[in-house]
Amino acid sequence: MWGNLCFEMTLNEVRILLRTAENYALFRLPNEKRGCVISSDRLDVLDHLPSSFVRLNDSFVMFPFSTDHHPILAIPSKNLDFFEMEEMPLRVSSEAKRSGSLPDEAYSSSFHKFVEAVRERRFEKLVLSRTSHCGTPQLDRLDLFRKACAEYPDAMVYLFHSPLSGDWLGASPELLLTGDDAQFRTVALAGTMRNQDEHAVKISDWGEKERLEQRIVADYLRERIACFGTLKDEWGPYSVSAGHVSHLRTDFYFFMDKDRRSEFISAIHPTPAVCGLPKEESMRFIMENEGYDRSYYSSFLGWTDGNGKTHLYVNIRCVRLSDTEAQFFAGGGILASSDLLSEWNETEEKMTTMKRLLFD
Repeated sequence: MWGNLCFEMTLNEVRILLRTAENYALFRLPNEKRGCVISSDRLDVLDHLPSSFVRLNDSFVMFPFSTDHHPILAIPSKNLDFFEMEEMPLRVSSEAKRSGSLPDEAYSSSFHKFVEAVRERRFEKLVLSRTSHCGTPQLDRLDLFRKACAEYPDAMVYLFHSPLSGDWLGASPELLLTGDDAQFRTVALAGTMRNQDEHAVKISDWGEKERLEQRIVADYLRERIACFGTLKDEWGPYSVSAGHVSHLRTDFYFFMDKDRRSEFISAIHPTPAVCGLPKEESMRFIMENEGYDRSYYSSFLGWTDGNGKTHLYVNIRCVRLSDTEAQFFAGGGILASSDLLSEWNETEEKMTTMKRLLFD
């Protein structure tokens, strides 16, 4: 896929780079057999998405949920190095399993605000997220990245480090935009259920609430594509497994002038899968009522290059790491029919995706 851009590194060379580089990003695209790494002494900091994506060429970029609170970060690199990843055993302890805890007071208060606003028809949908902290021993970042790649082969796995952001690790199943020249793809991913016997939920077993969540996102993307390009093909909805949970997914293939990437991204981000509808009003409501700063969670990130290739994914299933603590994030769509305990349990399930990597 990467042609002549890549140069091979050993795992030991990658490990040394992580100890010495001021800014770096490791990533592995879905179903790829090797990881990619870029590093730089330079970190480009932007307060808004440039009108031309050329400004971000040959960079790994990380966008915040809202540029009102955090900047866009870009690690530039003229070369993209790759490395082969040796298989490593995966051990998931009982600590990583869902605890079955009850909703805490902060989440319960936010939930009632969100669901009331939807039931009053001020919003078609809202996404309520939360965060959870736990202490951890100092963990080897490269081993965590490799474990995530092995555990989640169908996800875009990344490890991002900069002095401004700290360390972020993620395994995202949700594509925002990928393509080359004029042909692009995006997906509508929404609705969550626990896997059935370690397999994706049968399409006939999805409930009406989850189907409606996914339909809202699919309709939104279909309308935006019509404004910027020409829809070529649409597949879905169908069930996909992401770790130990399943989602409903629809794939959209479309033609669009690559010079309109910035406009298109500005129009769709944040999608109803992580925010709500109407978009601007939902963002304001979330920032005023959710009770914490999402930072780079539910944003998007990925690689862009000078040849027009774009690989951007929504930053879900992620954790922010320090030397002693891990901060987990998860959210769920709130509709008029939403139930407090069900929504809390959904966030518990989603956080397990990253927790299972940290505890063994």
